[in-house]
Amino acid sequence: MASAETVDFYSEENYKGTKTSCTVGQVQHLVLNTQYHSFQMGIGGGLLVWAENNPVPTVQWHSSKSSFLGEEKKYECFEVLATGEKPTFVIGVKFKDATKAPDGQYQLLVKCANLGEVKLLSNKLDKFTPVGTMPWEGSTVTTAVYVRNLKTGAYVATGSIYFALDPQEQKVVIKSEDNWPKQLEHSQSGASDFIITLKSTDK
Repeated sequence: MASAETVDFYSEENYKGTKTSCTVGQVQHLVLNTQYHSFQMGIGGGLLVWAENNPVPTVQWHSSKSSFLGEEKKYECFEVLATGEKPTFVIGVKFKDATKAPDGQYQLLVKCANLGEVKLLSNKLDKFTPVGTMPWEGSTVTTAVYVRNLKTGAYVATGSIYFALDPQEQKVVIKSEDNWPKQLEHSQSGASDFIITLKSTDK
């Protein structure tokens, strides 16, 4: 059994082979299904997992796995999350388009720490996609945003936003939007999810 808020990774299936222990906030790239083939999760621990080379959604895992099956074999990277009284918040984004263009014509690119570049098509997903994390005692998270017209290849909006944690309200908030592009608007949904809407393509 792994220690609290710790995930023990093993070089072989069924928790065998070399063990590597990772604690909250640790990030490793391109190690799942190559260096690590099973893991045991301690109480209060969790994983945010994603792939850099395979088309799978970024998801959270909350229980141990003695092996990786099916789509799980496509995941490569992880960040260890805290899930107890002082949790790691996963920042989620949903991308909407209000310009009446065809669904999927615009692509939102979000660049946040650890996960790298996350791409979302306009009006294609009605669920929130993880784009970054906010530790309970973490600092401000700077997030770059770009919107590209896939039909023309032109970028119609570029800018950034700054997320911070409000521990009293127990939610992620927007600390600064000084560089937020005027073509976009945002609204919050829940503790750490945000809807970003393309309202105009005017410069």
